[in-house]
Amino acid sequence: MGTFQKKLTNNIIYRSQKETREQGLFLKRMGTLLSEGFSLKDALRFLLKIADEKQAVWLKTIEKEVNNGESLYQGLRLVGFTDIVCTQIYLSTVHGKFSETIFMVGEQLIESAKRKKKIQSIIQYPLMLLIFIIIMLFSMRYILLPHINRIASPEETSIGIGTKLIIGIVQTAPYWILGTILLIIAAFFAVTSMTNKKTAIEKLNFYSKNKVIQPYLQLYWTYFFTLEWSQLLKNDCTLIQIVHLMQEDKSSSLFREVGKVIEQKMRKGCTFQEAISNLDFLKPEVKEIMIHGELSGRLGIELMLYSSDCEEELNQKIERIIERIQPIVFIFVALMIIAIYAALLLPTFSIMKGL
Repeated sequence: MGTFQKKLTNNIIYRSQKETREQGLFLKRMGTLLSEGFSLKDALRFLLKIADEKQAVWLKTIEKEVNNGESLYQGLRLVGFTDIVCTQIYLSTVHGKFSETIFMVGEQLIESAKRKKKIQSIIQYPLMLLIFIIIMLFSMRYILLPHINRIASPEETSIGIGTKLIIGIVQTAPYWILGTILLIIAAFFAVTSMTNKKTAIEKLNFYSKNKVIQPYLQLYWTYFFTLEWSQLLKNDCTLIQIVHLMQEDKSSSLFREVGKVIEQKMRKGCTFQEAISNLDFLKPEVKEIMIHGELSGRLGIELMLYSSDCEEELNQKIERIIERIQPIVFIFVALMIIAIYAALLLPTFSIMKGL
């Protein structure tokens, strides 16, 4: 079972939009059944009757875990649901909004799948074109260019500067293409090796130093933490109780680590707000929101509203990125098509003119 879990957990990073959507629909159906009065076991049995082959495997695994006395979130983790999903469902067993949370998480996954599909549709065509161009460049380098060199040398005066440049690019194409690929692979392994030994908090703080992705990381994690804290506070949990609950969460190492860090700093005399101030993946405004919420006595409500604002801002930023990517992609596609035609035709025309 450990190997099965490890394999699924490792594949979470590469999850497709199709799988994300399947998981979203699965949770949404379960949340609907639970809100209609079904018990968890009854909901699992009913879903098993209408499930496809893949979801049937999920349901049997989850049902086995539940029958063995484990919680739903533990079963979901075994079948490949992310730590974030499992943490939200774990906390819902504490703050009492179990069915609502499952339904909400399902909707979040469906929306995430829609965004993934939109981004994939934008990137897919130029990516295929890029692969085609690479194949064409290699073909030209090892098939077309030798024939051109037999007819005329690139140093001949009959060949224009533009044509010589294109021939030079084609000749060196294998080297700079392979060099770029190796550079990307080396950078990937370098970053991976740098972060492998880091804790979950250290990893996020490391990535948060990148000014390009920092706003998105901060918005996402601020939304996540403030939403969960607000739910618990509205259920009359104290901040100390929340810290203890975070450390008891078995589904997310990040959640446990954050809880541990906060408790350690609070033992040294820091307030909850001061304890989270060094977490770079949270927006600085969280501290001010929490101070104001404690003074007004509406901390749970204010964190809930702030969480909604962060979610809305994050969605708007993602939409703006998609809108900006589209024209860049189309320009790139047009330039690549022109470049291919130029690389094929200009040398031929120049040589024919010289003859």
